[in-house]
Amino acid sequence: MPQVAATAASRMEARRRLLKGGLALAPVAMTVTSRPVLGANLECHGPTGFQSANVSRAVGKTVDLACGTRKRPSDWALATTTFPQGFTRNTRFSDFFPGSSIPAGTTFGGILAMSSSTSADVKIGRLVVAAILNSVTATVPSRAQIIALWNGHVNKTYSPSGEAPWDDAKIIKYLQYTMGTVVSF
Repeated sequence: MPQVAATAASRMEARRRLLKGGLALAPVAMTVTSRPVLGANLECHGPTGFQSANVSRAVGKTVDLACGTRKRPSDWALATTTFPQGFTRNTRFSDFFPGSSIPAGTTFGGILAMSSSTSADVKIGRLVVAAILNSVTATVPSRAQIIALWNGHVNKTYSPSGEAPWDDAKIIKYLQYTMGTVVSF
């Protein structure tokens, strides 16, 4: 019987050492496994995160497992590009984005075909159309955020986190950023 007790005691000691060693390694293992997240593509920021986060990223990347697939306005404007379910080239811009200098009958296809060098309404209009089409397969920005960006552009009141309202240039940069376009700060 004493031999059985000694064997049980040595097993318990071996388990304690294993457990202590395992616990000591746990923070290191957690750090190592979380590192890839820190180095990940950061294009998935919503408007608030865009302001406060490190926006370093793989420029030009339009497909990301976490964010989804995004196309730029010029991609959506191609006649060969198929619109996602629920949208067509004839979807009216004003059904999603009312109030602006863009005529009420303008379609998604029509605004995408416009030159982006005309007015801020057209520049942002092309970007929000692409963003709303992207929202079917991309996670950020959400449809509600896209519509809020447009309404904030029209009313000059868009502020995602209570600071000074974003001007048109910041709205354009954010939308371009979500589509993998090079932006400078």
